[in-house]
This record gives sequence, structure tokens and C-alpha cells, in this order.
Amino acid sequence: MNLQDNYEEFYKNENYRSVSELRDEAATYSKGLFHFIVEAKNKFLQEVDWSSLSILEMGSGRGGVALHLARLGAKVTLIDFSSSALLQAKSIFASEGHDIEVVLGDVTHPDITFKAKFDIIIDSHLLHCITDDPDRSSYLKLVSDYLSPKGIFVAESMVHRKKLFIPDGFMFDEKNVLWQMLNVWTPVRRILDSLDLEKELNEAKFEIIYFFYYGQYGFVPHKDFMDIPAEILPAAVRLVVKNKLA
Repeated sequence: MNLQDNYEEFYKNENYRSVSELRDEAATYSKGLFHFIVEAKNKFLQEVDWSSLSILEMGSGRGGVALHLARLGAKVTLIDFSSSALLQAKSIFASEGHDIEVVLGDVTHPDITFKAKFDIIIDSHLLHCITDDPDRSSYLKLVSDYLSPKGIFVAESMVHRKKLFIPDGFMFDEKNVLWQMLNVWTPVRRILDSLDLEKELNEAKFEIIYFFYYGQYGFVPHKDFMDIPAEILPAAVRLVVKNKLA
């Protein structure tokens, strides 16, 4: 089973739950990232009202972050490679009367297209799930291609620290890739050093306008890492970038 099939199976297995239950869970889980996006918008796009903003949530799942933003009046688009997740997202948004656009696709593929550019593109904890360099480059190029001239890309990503706990069923290699045994060993996370992440963004021709390392924050890569002390979990970086001027 590959990672995409694993996610699809997860969402299919959640179909028995009520829309209200799925909605409340998605909204609660995404509150931290949502608040950071509001801070970023107020700092870098303060002159624009939420109702005038077009926002894309990358790797949206059920669209928890976008749901909060739709409640503020923003126009939101979701993209994910799980059809079951997007079907659940449609039901969640419809339950509150929000119109959304959903796109089924893999953001690491160069053939993905959107109808227009976006004022804010959100990485919904996706970047650290992309483990191969060519795929990461394709993803960042897609972000760059679809940012509006004043648009910002907002992300929160797990990053490496000197001491990490790796439980049974996982292994961590020399390229900072975390593997999980899913019938076969499968790459599930890329946990770069924060300096390497900064370098990657610069090489993708972004201008970094905010980049902060949260060393005290433990980022849980998987449910099997729950209840592990924060100081031996991956740390977090919160970042905001925009396209460099030509």
C-alpha cells in the first residue's frame, strides 16, 4: 500500500461519521494554523478585506483551515489527492452554506492547473509529507506559478532537531526521510533541518518574509508518536514567502 492509498482508505473508513462530527473535528484540529494565517494576512495583506481574497488550501483533507477562512468571507479552493476527503469537505462546507471549489489531484505533478491565481496559498501540513526532491520542486513551482503578484504562501512545517525519538515501525534515514512500515517500507515525512528548508525556499526563487523556528514545540508526525515529550519530537517552522520580483 502506498501513502496515497493509505490516506484514501483512512478517509473512506470515516464515512460512517456524521457531518457535524467531521466538521467540528476538522475545525478544531486546524485552529493553530488558522490563527497563524490570520496573523500573516494582517501583517502582509492588511489592506485587503477577507471577502476580496482568493485562497487555496494545498493538501486540504476535509478543509479545516479553509472552513475557518470561508466563515470570514474568503473565497476558498481545496486540492487533495483523496476523493473521499474532498467529498467529506463538500458536505462539511454545504452544512454551513459555503460555496467552495475542489480539485482532485496530486500537487507534485506538473500537469495540475487552476482557473486563476490566489492571494493566499496555504500549505496544510503538506510540505513535510513530500519526501522526494523532484516532487518538492514541482510542488514549490506550482505554488509560485499560482501566487498572485502580491500573494503569499503560508506554511507550518516540521523540522529536524538533534535528538529525535523514532518508535518501532518507523526508521529515519540519512536524507532526513521518515519511513513507515505499511506492508512495505514507505516514505511518509521529510524532516529537514530548518537551515536546509530555508535554502530550499531560496533556491525555489521565493523571498522569505517570515521564518521562525519553534524549538519548544513538538510536532507529532503520526499518532504512534503521541505522548512523547516535545523535546524529542520534530520541531516546527512557521513561514511566509512571496515570489521574488523579476
